[in-house]
Amino acid sequence: MIKIPAIDLIDGACVRLYRGDYARQTTYTLNPVEQALRFQSAGFRRIHVIDLEGARDGSGKNRHAIHEVIAACRGPVQIGGGIRTDDDVAELVDWGARYLILGTVAVQEPVVVDRWVARWGGDRFIVSLDLRQGALQTHGWTAGSEITVAALVERIRQWGMKEMISTDVDRDGTLERPNYGTYQRLIELGHGEVGVIAAGGVSRPEHIRQLAHQGVDGVVIGRALYEGDFTWEDMLRAG
Repeated sequence: MIKIPAIDLIDGACVRLYRGDYARQTTYTLNPVEQALRFQSAGFRRIHVIDLEGARDGSGKNRHAIHEVIAACRGPVQIGGGIRTDDDVAELVDWGARYLILGTVAVQEPVVVDRWVARWGGDRFIVSLDLRQGALQTHGWTAGSEITVAALVERIRQWGMKEMISTDVDRDGTLERPNYGTYQRLIELGHGEVGVIAAGGVSRPEHIRQLAHQGVDGVVIGRALYEGDFTWEDMLRAG
């Protein structure tokens, strides 16, 4: 199982939100490049970077910071938040982003994703299923959607993507436990064709071990690495 540390960006700074609430933000002192290099030096093999403002309104305000993180890191970086246009994708690919995380566009504009997959390949992209009480969210967790989880997973399979990320928004930034039932359902819906990466509430080594036992392929860890009760080594060695 791969453990992926999260760097969430607002105004170029590393932050965490509580349950997806932009009004409940914690800002951390290290800049994104310093934070990414610390994670990399500790042994994390992939870095997860999300432009929260881009996810909410498509502004791309944090692209400069994202560019610097990609340039500084030796290993793969996955980028999400505000990827809405062909130019967004082309720019991030040109900078060296290994994976692009799609949220709102995958839900609302699947024909656009069809075009991207045809040009860049399905394994370049990861769809993020952001769930609040089991319902899909878009625009940085601020709006709901009528598409079902099962229908979106079927799209992911048809696009030939190898991974999907799911964040339980109500658990995100809480240091509570993950919603194990959500990830079990996604594993079943993926039919062994799409790996599942769990996010939201992953804060203890036993959470990682349980998810690994279920067959989850990876975890995104956020607040627990910034202020949790366990060392980074504890988290890396779990699962």
